[in-house]
Amino acid sequence: MEIQWPLILFTFFNCLASGVFLVQGILTLAGRGKAMQLASCASAIVALAVGGLAVFFHLQHPLRMLNGFGHITSGITIELIAVIVFALAVVLYFLMMRRSEEGVAPKWCAVMAIVVSVALPFATGESYLMAAIPVWDTLLLPVYYIVTTVLLGGFGALVIAAAVKCDDAVKLSATVALVGAVVCAVVSLAYAVMISGMGGHYTEMEYYFDPTLPDVAMRQAEQVTAAIMAGEHALAFWLGVMGIGCVAPAVLAALVMVGKIPAERVLVVAAIGLVCAVAGTLVWRVLLYEVAVNALIQFQWALN
Repeated sequence: MEIQWPLILFTFFNCLASGVFLVQGILTLAGRGKAMQLASCASAIVALAVGGLAVFFHLQHPLRMLNGFGHITSGITIELIAVIVFALAVVLYFLMMRRSEEGVAPKWCAVMAIVVSVALPFATGESYLMAAIPVWDTLLLPVYYIVTTVLLGGFGALVIAAAVKCDDAVKLSATVALVGAVVCAVVSLAYAVMISGMGGHYTEMEYYFDPTLPDVAMRQAEQVTAAIMAGEHALAFWLGVMGIGCVAPAVLAALVMVGKIPAERVLVVAAIGLVCAVAGTLVWRVLLYEVAVNALIQFQWALN
């Protein structure tokens, strides 16, 4: 198994699409964000489409698609159902918005938006839970996808609000972004701590080596999983995931929330915050693959 960028991008764009629609639902419930409804719906659909395109690059062949969708309980089928339901919810929200005399979707549409926006990232993360890869086989994975949905959605909505000059949505969007950044930091740290103790889940064998590199000692699985916090992946985790991906967005969101950023600069600050959040969540997804792949390799060599 190697790092699968199409799947990384698929899960990322699912979270981005869900996040924007989630915050729009929150704004609608709060009686705000009227001017950005159309932009939010369009952004959610575009992000969803890009994510869907990415996963097809992973499947590559029509027969793989048919085999993947051939069983109702398979992870990829559950993801497809969740994506379709989400897309239908966005379309319904848009239609009800256009039908409304006030030009605002009804409250039940806002509740629907929140529900489907939490369900999609959870379904995406749940489909990757498998006993063969202990690093992924934890509910912290779908929980992480949900909290990154909140983080990305907060900044995504903040960018949209600033771009369309929807002033009544700025503070609430920044608040959601701040909450998302803080919770994302907590969940990421908890997940990293859990991964660091997962080496024993792979193998306890001690005497093996890589025949292609007979003079190089192979690392134990414990060394691979522990590397995420204090080894070769520590810089990527502490700087990329925690610093750039959580702390920086939290600071920027807090500054916007308390009104320290002039209105004409909110768009720039929101864009920077979104870029930081995107970088952090992509780095973490790569680390999840990197640790899972390396630990699995050690396990396979041990069996051989």
